[in-house]
Amino acid sequence: MALAKMDAWQSSSIPVVESVTNTCVGHILFDDIAEFADESTPISETELRNPIYVNENQHIFEIARLMLQHEVRLISVVDDTGGYIGIIEIKQVLEALSTMLNIGTAGSVITIQMFKADFTLAELVHLIETEGAKILGLTVEQPDMDDSVIRISIKLSLKDTSAIVSSLQRHGYLTTTENRNDIYQMDMTSRADELMRYLDL
Repeated sequence: MALAKMDAWQSSSIPVVESVTNTCVGHILFDDIAEFADESTPISETELRNPIYVNENQHIFEIARLMLQHEVRLISVVDDTGGYIGIIEIKQVLEALSTMLNIGTAGSVITIQMFKADFTLAELVHLIETEGAKILGLTVEQPDMDDSVIRISIKLSLKDTSAIVSSLQRHGYLTTTENRNDIYQMDMTSRADELMRYLDL
């Protein structure tokens, strides 16, 4: 039954619940039971791994962190008394994160690379909202081994973010974008600046 559940959930690990107390007492790996000669051996006679679980009130970020830490595709969920409620799968976590970050919402994404010490969210929000855009989602990551540098990815309500990019660059921010409208607009702005300099001459 345990092997069948692993196959159904496409997971190499599943939680083990004690039926009388309804508590999560551990978890087993596929490798722990796949070689058992007698498939009728009860799980209670196998060596269990330490239990991995989250509380039902924990944030989805913490659930994602534990899944990555333990390299599991599903994790047990317990209530405040430690009682087993069910499982949450990685697909559900990804769907929740997608909803939180408004990935499916129309708009555009800009990225800003800067020193961690210079990161001020209030100023970024002010500059972006001054240009009439709303922030739909924001993530912060460390792009390489240099822990002094961070990359901020911002999902915006506007498709054309050229004005926002220009404003951020005027204030000293290093921005990158995959938006063709932005690239086109930045190229046209550069050409217009060259024309104005020519006319000034």
